[in-house]
Amino acid sequence: MNPNMLGGIVRAIVPPALSFLIGRGILPVGDYSAVITAAMALGTAVWSVHTNKLPSPKK
Repeated sequence: MNPNMLGGIVRAIVPPALSFLIGRGILPVGDYSAVITAAMALGTAVWSVHTNKLPSPKK
């Protein structure tokens, strides 16, 4: 398993898992929901840029 596959699995599993934990009351809904959402959005953006960047041109 390469890092891209692992990142894809994490990206697919973590958001529903967080939603489940918040829905069950394990994680507080208050101010943490915005922080968790922001962290997930930034993490997804960084992962996407990292995995989809074009190779540098060879000279």
